[in-house]
Amino acid sequence: MRIPVITGPTATGKTDFVLKLTEFLDIEIISADAYQVYRYMDIGTAKPSKDELDRVKHHLIDILNPDCSYSAGDFFNHAETLINSILNKGKIPVIVGGTGLYVESLTKGIFEGPPRNEEIREELKEIAKEKGTPFLHDELKKIDPIYASKISENDLVRIIRALEVYKILKIPFTEAHRLFHKKPKFKYDIYVFYRNRSKLYTLINERVDKMFEKGWIDEVKRLNQMGYDSRYSSFKAIGYTEIENYLNKGGDINDVKDDIKKKTRRFAKRQFTWFKHMDESIWIDIDELDFESIKNKLITSFETI
Repeated sequence: MRIPVITGPTATGKTDFVLKLTEFLDIEIISADAYQVYRYMDIGTAKPSKDELDRVKHHLIDILNPDCSYSAGDFFNHAETLINSILNKGKIPVIVGGTGLYVESLTKGIFEGPPRNEEIREELKEIAKEKGTPFLHDELKKIDPIYASKISENDLVRIIRALEVYKILKIPFTEAHRLFHKKPKFKYDIYVFYRNRSKLYTLINERVDKMFEKGWIDEVKRLNQMGYDSRYSSFKAIGYTEIENYLNKGGDINDVKDDIKKKTRRFAKRQFTWFKHMDESIWIDIDELDFESIKNKLITSFETI
């Protein structure tokens, strides 16, 4: 049983393709997008329109308020439950979204170690402020050289998690991963949509302009009025904090737009890098193949469900 996953950098036409696919196959979509889970954040997350949501059942969209946290582990557990439910209805579950961490967690499994310990985390953050993140990375090298070699010396989030787990379990993070790894229940076919980098960047720039035309500034203003702001992880979605700063401090809106475009292009570049390291993924150049050709490539997955 192989579940199809359609992923790839932002603005590569994943959603449009899957919506067209619903005309031929009885599918339900499970969103693998880190920010579309949040209510009221529609424009800046490129959430499907009401019409698109009505055309086919979508899951994991608009399930949380913006002051809530959502993790790859949460996604893994929710997605596996949904896949089972959709299959039991005789339909085809299709995972769609560009959050590489979510796709990787779903297809490779997750670490079910100890929960967050805020006291330990704050202590480690203070050390990082005083001595720098590389200092903590050196501490991690002493207890877990294998994991330390896999991450950047400036990756504070992962360094803190590894040290936190060590302080709680008294074993290296690498060993903890081996002991507390939860394997996936299903097998997957991963299809990575991509297109010419220059064309992709042009589409990103155009999409940002359209987001502002649709009222992105007003969307952020409403979120702030409701009490949601850059204190929350939901505002890590590119554009929201930038627009909030513009609303609070003023400035040239064109500079804000240019900044968001630049950050989105960089994000797309990081997505390319992430997906290139995914094992056994199938890359699809959507500029070179027509819909029918791409659909036929996916039929193998559908026929095994």
